[in-house]
Amino acid sequence: MNTEAQKGLLLLSRVPGVGVTRLRSLLVRFQSVDKILNAPIVELARTPTIGTSTAEAIAKFLHSTERTATELEIERQFEQLEKLNASLITILDDNYPTRLKELYDAPIYLFVRGSLTPYDLRSLAVIGTRYPTDYGKNVTKKFASAFARNGFTVISGLAFGIDSIAHRAALDAGGRTLAVLGNGVDTIYTDPNGKLYPRILEHGAIISEEWLGTLPIAENFPKRNRIISGLSLGVVIVESDHKGGAMITAKYALEQNRDIFAVPGSIFSPKSNGTNALIRDSQAKLALSPDDIIAEYLQHRHEPQSLIEQFNQLPNLTADERKIYDLLSHDPKHIDLIAEQSGLDVSDVLILLFELEVKGVVRQLAGKLFVVS
Repeated sequence: MNTEAQKGLLLLSRVPGVGVTRLRSLLVRFQSVDKILNAPIVELARTPTIGTSTAEAIAKFLHSTERTATELEIERQFEQLEKLNASLITILDDNYPTRLKELYDAPIYLFVRGSLTPYDLRSLAVIGTRYPTDYGKNVTKKFASAFARNGFTVISGLAFGIDSIAHRAALDAGGRTLAVLGNGVDTIYTDPNGKLYPRILEHGAIISEEWLGTLPIAENFPKRNRIISGLSLGVVIVESDHKGGAMITAKYALEQNRDIFAVPGSIFSPKSNGTNALIRDSQAKLALSPDDIIAEYLQHRHEPQSLIEQFNQLPNLTADERKIYDLLSHDPKHIDLIAEQSGLDVSDVLILLFELEVKGVVRQLAGKLFVVS
């Protein structure tokens, strides 16, 4: 996507009442940022999830002085991105993380310092309390190091405690790591001495959907947590009480159909109350060693590229089958919406979905809902 289109997306994201799901609906319908910016109210209102009131809010914003002020701020954002040697990746760009794009509430854009690579498809999140016990610290080092040595990118939130230990252990083992922030990527509040984040930039990336200059306010962290789980194959929780960011991430992981693994802890330790409860309630798989998790994904331990190749391979699909497949994700989608987004008749879509089911790449759920296998 060109820079002007990226700036247009940033502008639209600042319209009151237009969140990521509504903006994504607009992108699906109009297929172009410029077309959204120039669409009449009646056309905007016909977009699913938009309606007349939101369409009017968009038109009002785009013809107000607030638009001018926002455009000036956007110019400052791009100037700062250049100074930081950072980039903006949008959901319409080819290098936007594939797994993240599956989410119904996927970020429309990401501010990125460092680099994202195809190898990051094979990634595991390692998260937990900001105040770990010695046991939690040792477990985190052992697990994150093993993941890195086996070719997994380790993802966490660069918070104090388990997160930072996981990032550091992955780097010490020669691996890659991604840090997802709840504030702008221009300031790393949890690494004031600058000893960790430069290594992350060299062997991974620091990511956020928050604009540069955004402070780490509480409401941003649940949004950040959905990105951590959304980027990952699975989420590993080392130590967490019943309440905390790690448990919020686990909730998102469940909604996103991501694997959840929990390392058990002492029944006398409050910091293991949450992880033990996840295991007890069958919401997380018991992880007694890194191999318990690695075995879930690596059948060919000496062929680290095999999983990435596996992700990229699909049976031979016709053009129409591929069109339908690309509209699906792990989030259930109704056949009427699939037909609307594809521009095909429902009867034709039914036939194509049947063929995709036969080929093993699509599953039908109750209520005429479909997901990728």
